[in-house]
Parts: sequence; C-alpha cells; structure tokens
Amino acid sequence: MDRLLSLEPSNLVTIRLEPGQKCSGELTLRNVMYTMPVAFRLQPVNKTRYSIRPQSGIISPLTTITLEIIYHLPPNTTLPNSFPHSDDSFLLRSVVAPGAAINKDPCSTLDMVPSDWFTTKKKQVFIDSAIKIMFVGSPVLCYLVKKGYMDEIREVLEKSDPNWKPVDSVDFEGQTLLHLAISQSRPDLVQLLLEFGPNIEAHNKNEESKA
Repeated sequence: MDRLLSLEPSNLVTIRLEPGQKCSGELTLRNVMYTMPVAFRLQPVNKTRYSIRPQSGIISPLTTITLEIIYHLPPNTTLPNSFPHSDDSFLLRSVVAPGAAINKDPCSTLDMVPSDWFTTKKKQVFIDSAIKIMFVGSPVLCYLVKKGYMDEIREVLEKSDPNWKPVDSVDFEGQTLLHLAISQSRPDLVQLLLEFGPNIEAHNKNEESKA
C-alpha cells in the first residue's frame, strides 16, 4: 500500500483571492482503509503564509474530512509572489490509528493528534508532498489578461468556481476582463473570454459596454 489517504477531487487546491476577503480553498481527504481509522496532520512548509483547519485529526474508515486552507496575503500586496501556480509546499502525514477516538470538531485549528504519532519508529508513517496550490480570483485574472497570458487565463477560468462568474471579474478601476482585452486590440483574448460566457452588457467606469 502506497497511501492511506486519497486527495479529492485532486491534489490541486484552488484558493480565491479577492480584495478585502478571506483567501481560502478546500481539500478533502478520504480514508481508503476499509477497517482502520487513519490519523493525519497537514502542515505548510511556510507556516506564516497558511493556516489549515483542522490541521490534524482522525478519519473513520472509508469516510472523508474537508480541510480549509487559508492563505495570508502579505500586507500592502494584492498578489502572491508566484501565481497562478504557487511554489509553496505542504506535507501530509498519515498513520493507521486502531482504536483511536474520532475527531468531533472538524473546524478546530488545534493539534488533535499527538505529534509522536507521526514520528515514532513503531509505526509506518506515510508522507505525501503532492499537494499544490493554484490562485484564482479577480486580481489574478486581471493581471493575466493585461499581460496576455492565454494559457494561464484559460486554466484559471477552467479551475475557478463558475458560481462567482470569474469571467466577469473587474480590476481596481472597474474594467472588466473583456474591456481589458478589447483595449489591447487582442481579438484572440476576446474570443477566449467569450468561450466562458461573459456578460457583454456590463459597463466599465466610463459606462461603456462591450456590445
């Protein structure tokens, strides 16, 4: 067996960045063991940039727990150092925990599992470093459109939750993505954005629509 936990829906966690809002994403861990509970601990390598709730716990056999990964944007900045893909790393440790009590408070940020569970030589500890972060959100998309990065724009739009209408993002001056693309005389950018169904009746700060 190469792992005790599976990452759902994948190892890629999208974190939405928006001015004045909490920047967070979710990762679901599934215990793939049929009969044994599994203890886990997820820690960012850079602990000043991220908080995780809960950062440790115990998962019943064949069940899941959803973690919230919160990104702390440095003061006076609107974008991370690297985006849309972050170069930050995480370590997910897991170990079989027969007879362990199940965590009843999935929202806690406290260490629910003793540290020595993941370091003792008497147990086989699995370590997964495959978790990756991708930043989405209005500032990310506006920057990418202004730079004309076609592949990154498509990827961010595809990975974003469509419920918040990412293609209708606006910059700090009220310019929509379509306005930004048109102002650059980039028909290829315009066509790309149109694939994602933007509101072509939206107005910019000068009350101009794209129609």
